[in-house]
Amino acid sequence: MDLANPISPKIIRILRWIEWLLLFDCAVTNLIRADLDYLPYACWRIGLCLSALAAFSLIRLPITYPISYKRAYIIAGFSLLILVDVIQINHSALFDLFIIKACLVLPRKDAISAAVGATTVNFSQFVWQLPTRLAETNVMIDEKGIEPFLNPQTIVTDALVGTVTGTLFVLLLGFVFVAEQRSRYRAEKLAVEVEDLATKLERSRIARDIHDSLGHTLTTLDVQLALVDRYAQDTPASQASPQLRKAITRSQQLATQCLSEARESLRTIRESNFDLASALAALGDDMQKTFSLEVKVQIPSLPERLSYQLYLIAKEGLINIQKHAKATTATLFLEAKESEINLTLIDDGCGFEPTSIKQGYGLQGIKERSQLLGGQLTVKSYPQAGTKLCVSVPINATVV
Repeated sequence: MDLANPISPKIIRILRWIEWLLLFDCAVTNLIRADLDYLPYACWRIGLCLSALAAFSLIRLPITYPISYKRAYIIAGFSLLILVDVIQINHSALFDLFIIKACLVLPRKDAISAAVGATTVNFSQFVWQLPTRLAETNVMIDEKGIEPFLNPQTIVTDALVGTVTGTLFVLLLGFVFVAEQRSRYRAEKLAVEVEDLATKLERSRIARDIHDSLGHTLTTLDVQLALVDRYAQDTPASQASPQLRKAITRSQQLATQCLSEARESLRTIRESNFDLASALAALGDDMQKTFSLEVKVQIPSLPERLSYQLYLIAKEGLINIQKHAKATTATLFLEAKESEINLTLIDDGCGFEPTSIKQGYGLQGIKERSQLLGGQLTVKSYPQAGTKLCVSVPINATVV
């Protein structure tokens, strides 16, 4: 089944009102222009044609029907309008309205083909009937003179009905566009709310995983190391190896540091309103123990999921400097330029040759996060000359 873009029921109702308004205008206009000598016949002919058009308007717009049914619906509608035109019943802007219907239910190519084909047939019909209509008009002028065509009441009434109908037609068509824009706005707003909810759920899941696995493991490791240290202290000095006790002490320090970082990550993840600037400032304070770090943040308000991903990229880059660069100073820039966010991390460490060594998990993780955001990673580094890491992502990046 071929499914078209969804159309709100409100728009369909407004189109139905427009169609019935045009049918009313069609009835009034044709009655005003009818020859009084043949008024009963004209009423019967107008009533029959308008009844057929009104019945067709009651058919449900085939938005979600198969494409073959949609084409049949459009062809039947245009055929009915052309038949009404052959009977010489003026159908006002109904033809234009049906072109709008074709655009709503058909793919673009089919809608254009239907509109061009129906317009061509309709115009050809008009040209073919033109000599007959001119002859009938000349006969009427010969019999009754030109006065019936210059009747002020008829002209004013026809103009009034046409003006009011045209105004209402444009007004209702404007309501269609307003309703469509409001529906789109509500959809976008709902999408943002769903994205925020998904972010909170995902962060809660990650926090639980960290707490239940890594947190418990580190706590147990810390306890076990404390027991080993106590047993080592109970061992006579002659039997205890200094290297062993030093290794135990260092292991305890690392376990304590890792547990502290895990708790800090949990706290950051579980924040209800994640603030990127504050998180980077706190991260910078932690890194000051290893090297001097300057943090410069100049960005507008960003979606929470994008902010958190940028935070993780910056954190991974700083951890790489802490572990491998042997740097004394580093600078972190985060700024917005036109339609993208640029994150730049510069250090004065030992550097490396990017093309001569295999990238570790840190740089690979940064690269993958950048690609998921639709951005790219650039690394410039030389041995003993420091490293410059640049990440550019679209400011409207969609976080998967």
